[in-house]
Amino acid sequence: MIFSFMHRIAAASILAAVSLVAAAQTPAPNTTAWESDTLNLRLFYPSDLVKSDAAQVMHDGHLTLSGISGTADPQVADATHCLRPILLLEHPASSTPDTAKPQPTPDGGLTETATAAASATVLLAELDLDCLTPEQQMKATNLLSEMAETVNKVPGMKSIAQPSTYTIGWQKVHMAAAQGVPSGAAAQLYTMGISTNWNSHLLVWYFSSNNIDALNRITKTTVRFGRAQAEPLYPVAIGTTAR
Repeated sequence: MIFSFMHRIAAASILAAVSLVAAAQTPAPNTTAWESDTLNLRLFYPSDLVKSDAAQVMHDGHLTLSGISGTADPQVADATHCLRPILLLEHPASSTPDTAKPQPTPDGGLTETATAAASATVLLAELDLDCLTPEQQMKATNLLSEMAETVNKVPGMKSIAQPSTYTIGWQKVHMAAAQGVPSGAAAQLYTMGISTNWNSHLLVWYFSSNNIDALNRITKTTVRFGRAQAEPLYPVAIGTTAR
C-alpha cells in the first residue's frame, strides 16, 4: 500500500511537470511561435508582425536598421559586420491609419498634431565569433553588452533608460533603450537593444518603432531558453524623455 501511495505521488509529480512544460510551450492569444533547433530557442511574438527576409538588414557587411545602425563608436561599428541576421519581423506602417493627438504648445496650450502610422521592427541576430578579431574575441562578453548599447550611440539618439542587466529565468541579459531622430529618418524613433550569451551563441535583439506604445508591445515578445518557461524579453514599460 505504501508503494502504491508513493507510486501515485510520483505519477502526479510527473504529470504536473509535463503540464508545466506544455503550458510554457503554448502561445498566448494573438501570438505566433518561432523556434530554432540550432539555438534551442523559441519566441512567441505578436501575430500582426510579418516575417521578412532577415538578410535585407545587412548591406555591404553593415547593419542598415534605422535608429540602430550608424553608430559613432568605431569599435562597435566594426563589430556589427559580424552580425548574422536570423529573424526579422516587421509591422508595416501602411497597415495602421494615422491618428491625431493633442500636443503641448510653448504657451501652455494644446494643438492637434497628426502622428505617423505606427511601424515596428524586431531583429534577432547572432554575433559570429569566428568573424571577430582575436582582440574582440577576448572581450566578447564586454562587446556583447556594447552591442545592446549601440542604440545609445547612434547620432541623434539619446538614452531613455539606464542600461541594465537582468535575468529571464536563469538567463542573464543586457538592455539599453533610446529615442531620437537619427540621420536620414523623417520622424522620431524609439529603439531597444537586448543581448545575451546563450549556450555560446552571442545573441542580440534590436527593436525599433516610431511609436513608444508599439515599442513597449513588441518588447513583450516572449522567449524560451531551452526548457525554461517563456518570459517577456523586457517585462516593464519604457517611458520617453522630455523633448
